[in-house]
Amino acid sequence: RKSFFGLPCRPRPDATRKGATDGPSKASCRLRVIPPVFVGVGGTHRRHYLREMRTPSLLVKNLPLVTSAVFRSSLAAAEEQAVRQWCSSTSKGSTGSLSSRSALAVWSSSFSRRPYSSPSGGRSTSSHSPSQSPIGFVGVGAMGMPMCRNLVDSGANVVVCDTSEAALQQFEREGVRVARTPAELARVPGLKTVISMLPSAKIVESVFLGDQGLLSVPAEDLQPEFFIDCSSTGPECSVMLQGVLDGRNREAGAGAGSQLEFVDAPVSGGVPGAAGATLTFMVGANSPESFARVEETLVPVMGKQAVHCGSTGAGQSTKLCNNLVLGITMAGVCEAMALGQKLGLDLENLSKVFNSSSAQCWSTTIYNPCPGVMQGVPSSRDYENGFLTELMIKDLSSAQQAAEGAKADLIMGKLANELYQKSVPRKDFSALYKYIYNGSPCK
Repeated sequence: RKSFFGLPCRPRPDATRKGATDGPSKASCRLRVIPPVFVGVGGTHRRHYLREMRTPSLLVKNLPLVTSAVFRSSLAAAEEQAVRQWCSSTSKGSTGSLSSRSALAVWSSSFSRRPYSSPSGGRSTSSHSPSQSPIGFVGVGAMGMPMCRNLVDSGANVVVCDTSEAALQQFEREGVRVARTPAELARVPGLKTVISMLPSAKIVESVFLGDQGLLSVPAEDLQPEFFIDCSSTGPECSVMLQGVLDGRNREAGAGAGSQLEFVDAPVSGGVPGAAGATLTFMVGANSPESFARVEETLVPVMGKQAVHCGSTGAGQSTKLCNNLVLGITMAGVCEAMALGQKLGLDLENLSKVFNSSSAQCWSTTIYNPCPGVMQGVPSSRDYENGFLTELMIKDLSSAQQAAEGAKADLIMGKLANELYQKSVPRKDFSALYKYIYNGSPCK
């Protein structure tokens, strides 16, 4: 990595090495400053940078040059003041203060509208400041917690709702507003958007349609109008809930103002992707405008990209197909790794071959199931804190149901589902390697 005014950089493809770190030369103008570091978005990376940054004064000193060279524009006076305030508080060791967070949010808001700031090809303008309308977040489990943390750390005015009292109390201690029922969340003044990340279709339906659900609130008191469900539920649940909202819209009539809308946006990337804000959102939205609103809300704060898959339910259908491939390929990788071990192969070398040949896939490069081959994945911690086997069984079963309705054959998916059902519950789905194929850790 190169350095530009003390900030880590990567040369863009057309950049030349000569003069790449010599200030705002023609070559350095083509440097791309890593967005999570310089732009101030991407919660986990930004928090890491705030803790480790040693020379904020260097940024302040060269601020006009940095902004003009990299972004070909300069900061407004208020934005520059916010950056200087943030750098000043950082240099005094107060990186966790509200003032520094607020200043950073303003800076993020400014730069997220400039070139190179969006991981979604520059389309997204996602940025949040505490003065914005509140956003509801329902479900802070293994996936929802890091997603919600990234949203909070972006400066958004978040209201958290969950059944875990311990989780809510933790957020309250941090100064984040909470709601103890979906109905309470739906009454928060000014709250227009609700994001949900929940374990199953049954729980999603309860959150929306239960006695204390979001839609239990009378129309005149209901605040949110835009619902983004990131859960993996299958298309039927999403289509049904959009139908319920369509009925509410018809009852309210044309003169009722904003229309209620449901969008499905399940994710790929797992817990590591949620923590690192590198998720991919598969979006089922009924219009380009609705998709743009989803992308603006979710990217890059919680993910690296959003893909418009079609109308309501298409995101869930895409997720079913994606996880069908994931379940099958993970079973194949577990089987091959266990075979390689029994043949006396070095599993690290075997993994290197996989990753540079035709066996390469997400399960080999990002989520290796063999303990000792890769750090920071569930196999390195006895298959804890990952994508539960029960959830993979749920997704494969949903894929089978969808296939039956579409009169499609699911031969490999059915066999993979049977393997996962024989595995150990409450463990990551990659535990097939240990509990089905009797694989041992890499030595």
